[in-house]
Amino acid sequence: MIIVGERINATRKQIRAALGKKDSDFFLKEARIQIECGSDFLDLNAGTGTGHEAEDLAWLINLIQSAYPDAKLALDSSNTGVIAECLPMVKNKPIMVNSINAETKKLNEFLPLLKNFPDVYIIALTMDDSGIPASWQKRVEIADILHNKLTETGIKEENIFYDALVQPVSTNTEAFINYLKSLRAIKTNHPATRSICGLSNVSFGLPKRKHINKYAFALAMYEGLEAVIIDPTEPGVMEARCVTGVLTGKDQFCLNYISIFREGKI
Repeated sequence: MIIVGERINATRKQIRAALGKKDSDFFLKEARIQIECGSDFLDLNAGTGTGHEAEDLAWLINLIQSAYPDAKLALDSSNTGVIAECLPMVKNKPIMVNSINAETKKLNEFLPLLKNFPDVYIIALTMDDSGIPASWQKRVEIADILHNKLTETGIKEENIFYDALVQPVSTNTEAFINYLKSLRAIKTNHPATRSICGLSNVSFGLPKRKHINKYAFALAMYEGLEAVIIDPTEPGVMEARCVTGVLTGKDQFCLNYISIFREGKI
């Protein structure tokens, strides 16, 4: 299970304010606590809407790489120009790009860029010009389209991470069931690819979100989820990852569980 730490995201008020002040200590602490909690990648989103996204993202990349040279980064932007400018700055490989989707304009912008970076990990969202499909079947169809486009561009199947888009159960009680159906079907159609999701969306608008996130994580892992974008400091989430690994047979002889228990993390 690949953990992408989601905390350094400028859509969060505290992050946006710290980015405006270029608060180095704040961001180094955010990076450190996520690494200590088990993040494999740090998601960096500098989209504050001020017109300085590329400059701000470049500042974050350089800051974190200087302090944590072994940290792997996920560059999170909907702006192809920002990704093109900042991608060459990342030293540690592999690099994750968050994200691409099947919107015609975005796809046409991203594909030529990706030809120059065939080894990046691509998060591929199952949405198109009509937005996020209501049906899980349509999301699977979009995954098929993205698969063809990305592999034709030279992206390896194992470097494609499909995000079938978790939506809040507060507005649609079938939302997570539809997500799980999408996850399962895409993996069946494209077994060499991998899966990822922004898990905390599932609990949006509900109280005690951490409990919903924890059990959603366990269910998604059972269905084959291989990577997750999440706050690794959230109580119970990493424990759920560990225990589910035991119960699904992925933690052979429970060695990881025992190791983490001995470290005092359970």
